[in-house]
Amino acid sequence: MSQFTVAFSGLSHRTGPLSFGHANILRAITIDDDPTRLNLAMVFDAPADGGLDRVARQLHTLLARHESLRTTYRSATPVTQRVAGDGALTAEVVDGGSDPLETAERTARRLRSKTFDLSAELPFRVAVVTADGAPRHLVWVVSHAAMDVAACEVLHAEWHALSTGEPLPPAPASEPVDVVELERTPSIKRLGEGAVRYWESQIRQVPQAMFTLPHTAPAKNDWLHPGLNIRSRTVPAQLEAIAERTGASASAVALAALATLIGHRTRNESVTTTSLSGNRVVRKLHGFFGSLAQDALLPVDLSGAATFDDVVRQVRSAGLPAYRHSWFDPTAVWQVINGVSAGRGISFARDLVFNDMSALAAAAGSPDRSALGRLPGVWIPGHQPPLQEDAELGGGITWLPAEDIPCRFFICLYQLEEEFEVTLWIDPYVLDKDEAEEFGRSLLRLLRAAAGTELPLTELPPLITLPPVDRGEGWYLSDHSWIELDAVRELISEVVGDAPHLVTIEPDERLGHRLVCHLVAPAAPESVHERTLVALPGRVTAIAPHRYLVHPAAPPADGLADPAAWAALPVIADASGRAEGRVTA
Repeated sequence: MSQFTVAFSGLSHRTGPLSFGHANILRAITIDDDPTRLNLAMVFDAPADGGLDRVARQLHTLLARHESLRTTYRSATPVTQRVAGDGALTAEVVDGGSDPLETAERTARRLRSKTFDLSAELPFRVAVVTADGAPRHLVWVVSHAAMDVAACEVLHAEWHALSTGEPLPPAPASEPVDVVELERTPSIKRLGEGAVRYWESQIRQVPQAMFTLPHTAPAKNDWLHPGLNIRSRTVPAQLEAIAERTGASASAVALAALATLIGHRTRNESVTTTSLSGNRVVRKLHGFFGSLAQDALLPVDLSGAATFDDVVRQVRSAGLPAYRHSWFDPTAVWQVINGVSAGRGISFARDLVFNDMSALAAAAGSPDRSALGRLPGVWIPGHQPPLQEDAELGGGITWLPAEDIPCRFFICLYQLEEEFEVTLWIDPYVLDKDEAEEFGRSLLRLLRAAAGTELPLTELPPLITLPPVDRGEGWYLSDHSWIELDAVRELISEVVGDAPHLVTIEPDERLGHRLVCHLVAPAAPESVHERTLVALPGRVTAIAPHRYLVHPAAPPADGLADPAAWAALPVIADASGRAEGRVTA
């Protein structure tokens, strides 16, 4: 393996604070136990002629054109961004051997597996894979701090234009440093303030988690999730028919179908999706090259839906405020999420994520939008194998290699027009392989049935053979969340140790069910509650008790596990486990 260097000098040198999008991604990188998850990897075709010198010139053009690629981050508080005006990029040259494309993908995974030192090195790495000494593929691995998926589309289009000799479009009007000034304008500040209020109102009522695994299941299974890829040439027409009938977009129809299936499987009346938003709605940010993506919190209420069209309309109406409130100061929003969650005695789990990449238009030229591989793995535009479509099913379903996905269920929607393509990255403890395949088949059956008529939800069972989760005894719905009494008892036992206690549950008109923790003096309920909140994150089937009752003594040994025995005891302190009411003697 050899190398070559692309030097740059005389370019703009700037410093400044972080934009909201930058701060959001850098926060995620900092707290992630594996920051390489937030590296993006791509393999592009290299120009057929001109050798490494031409590749070097094209790389120099991109470095000069986009400040984000020359930015490092000073790690002091507050974090600032520094755009270098001069420096150098070192690129690897890798012999592709008998299969240059396979070599390129393997190289991309190798480069992606290394953590970036964002305070000292350029936020991207490059390798050129050759065949018979000539460039064949460009491998590009970049930190999410420098680029989001929308910027990846811009990069692909610009690389395509440079490689084919087509003119580049005008450079984007704003660079990442400029976005900070934009976010200080009164109109954008109002958007951010409104977003904080929106998140606060929604976090007060959404389920703690969509996928409630028994407390005996592994906490994360190393987050290696296989991908179920679903493709169809017939689904786009079905989406169009439903969209025309409901006034929704094809993307909203697809999300409604997925939400319907997830609600059916989990028995949640509200399906809460964290939908990724590119935040390029302001004209100055069209074609922006950098990282602006943040979360849109999109709860879909299924409780009043009689037909699938009703679900589509719910997605459409919920999507408008959700995306409008997806541009915010992440520090302020996470303070709200953590504060409201603590007030409810829950730990909000971002376990269902939707990323619609279908609407990202190419910025220049007309590169092939099919792909052999897709983000969040290695994106390899073009080279897509032919679709093997089952005529009866109306689509093709294939498995992709497992990827490190830090949420339970990640939906990546790639195409909606000539072909429908979506990949579901699913924790095997949420759906095993057979269940996941049945989920994919149910998705295709549901869309086909809903295309020709306003489908009543009562007619879903023949279409969806994947049964709802059978939670059995010990499961309860409390404050919009499915909880497991044994999981709550295990949590409290870890907090109080050998001190006598028992957690019981009782019906509640407002919450559905309320948890009561019985303690014995001199136990301090507020201390127990605060320690419970600290121990709660990651336990998606446990919440903190709603009420703490302190008794002067414990029941006899044979009554320690008997709710009636605890209920018969005198109470010397009655404490609320919620923010609206604290300890009352």
